[in-house]
Amino acid sequence: MDALSKTITDVVAQIQPSVVHVRATADNGDLSGMGSGVVIDNTHVITSAQVVSGEEKEIQVQTANGRKYRASIVGVDPLYHVTVLEIDGWLGIAPPKLASSREVLPGQAVVAIGNALGHDYNVTFGVVTSVNRTVYRPERLPVDGLIITDASFHPGNTSGALVRLDGVLVGVVGIPWQHGLGLAIHSDVVWRLANQIIDYGQATHPWLGFSGEPEIIDNALVDLFDLDVTRGVTVLQVADGGPGQQAGVMVDDLVVRIKGEPVGSLGSIRQVLATHRHGESVTLTVLRNGSLVDLDFPVAEMPRLRWGKNR
Repeated sequence: MDALSKTITDVVAQIQPSVVHVRATADNGDLSGMGSGVVIDNTHVITSAQVVSGEEKEIQVQTANGRKYRASIVGVDPLYHVTVLEIDGWLGIAPPKLASSREVLPGQAVVAIGNALGHDYNVTFGVVTSVNRTVYRPERLPVDGLIITDASFHPGNTSGALVRLDGVLVGVVGIPWQHGLGLAIHSDVVWRLANQIIDYGQATHPWLGFSGEPEIIDNALVDLFDLDVTRGVTVLQVADGGPGQQAGVMVDDLVVRIKGEPVGSLGSIRQVLATHRHGESVTLTVLRNGSLVDLDFPVAEMPRLRWGKNR
């Protein structure tokens, strides 16, 4: 066996215990959904809302060693279309190690692993082509923290694990996208969604209430304000009554930091806000008329977002 093939088979063997098969049946006993899932901890699994959406009568999780467990729904996230399941029992399986967003880079080799049928694992191989991407749903709701990869996504590995060749989880397999590429949800985002759903019944999906475009900051301004960032977001429009207006954001403001973190896009602002709960506030720093201004930005939920079944 060549070196690359051995590395991939070793990674598959390492991650297999963390990837489970999920099967759901309807009230009439018919199969209503079947797919993969990833172990979060010894009592929770994350899967796709296409597999389990909240209408099922019975949900079963099967592990790599063939053991079967009943499961119930903790919550269904309406933006990312993921479902968190609670296991009736104790899995005794260590969750995969997670890669932080800064550790996932374009060009990294990745393997997508799933177990949609319950009797065999499905594996595809590729590279990360882009990280931290935002894709807008048809109703113009932004979905942040996505990875684009050319590792093939299909029913066999959807909702399974996307891992590097060192066995570290970089994301949960999402959907085929376009031109042979697929979208995965970054592991940071998945674990944040899952933990918020487990703790609060639903995850935070913040609304900015303003639009803008990324911009490179002039070197003179970087030197003048001793900025540790070279990019920001120029505000183009502020919605009436939205959190941006409430915080005092103005058109032509250049947003440079959120909670002390550099801002490179609207998505990077939302991702920081998403780690907080509705009603809290976070410091947003803008460059306005030659001065740095700190604004108290409220965390508010995205409008027009319908919530699925929750605890």
